[in-house]
Amino acid sequence: MGLTEHIEIIESFENLGLSPNEARVYLALLENHPITGYQLSKISGILRPVVYEMLGRLVEKGGARIVKSNPDTYIPVEIEEFLRNIETDFTVARGNIAAMLSRFLVADESDYFWNILGQKNIRNSIISMIERAETEIYLCVQLQENFDPISEALHKKLHDGVKIDVFSYYTLDAREITLYSYNLHKSFTFEGIIPSEFILVCDGAETILANYTDQKSAKAVHSKNQVMVHTSKQHIIDSIYMIRLWKFIGTEK
Repeated sequence: MGLTEHIEIIESFENLGLSPNEARVYLALLENHPITGYQLSKISGILRPVVYEMLGRLVEKGGARIVKSNPDTYIPVEIEEFLRNIETDFTVARGNIAAMLSRFLVADESDYFWNILGQKNIRNSIISMIERAETEIYLCVQLQENFDPISEALHKKLHDGVKIDVFSYYTLDAREITLYSYNLHKSFTFEGIIPSEFILVCDGAETILANYTDQKSAKAVHSKNQVMVHTSKQHIIDSIYMIRLWKFIGTEK
């Protein structure tokens, strides 16, 4: 299978802001160079007008170079350099957007609910919320694979002096973070336990409730509504209290 047929690589390039055709032409150029647009079209099977347009875009984005004219002959830019060029463009664009739009803030967010779809978007929102925390974080998480992506952000806050309490029914490696757990194996199932459950409360000011299913269908809600925040926080505190009570009384009483 040629690189141009490697769907995972093409999708990764798309995540970096390239179009599928830009990715395919770059991959075709990696496999065949130096080469003219006409030759690349014949070898790759990509339409000639598309090849010429994509080569022009790649030159602008720092992914290809013209090494000879009449006719133009192209070579690819080495992948690490190309990725640095993409990163530089992204950083500049991000800075421009932030500078121009930072004054457009919602005046009162306290009664709003935001729906978040997809695991990647949910995790980014969770990490952003953790980074805003100043005094306390309460977390209910059941599975290690849902804890690990946010572990670094949590430990940074812990070292900054933020109080963090984590509740889980299942065994978790929380490292330095205070964990209250029944230490159940992840294969254990019970009607009242939802392995995909995730609740985060920061500073008693905002909360995220998530249902981690698969990559695309995972859903969450983020809110600063005080009723919802208080209810979420109290749910975690009550769960922690029950563990402490269970350990104090024992299982035989």
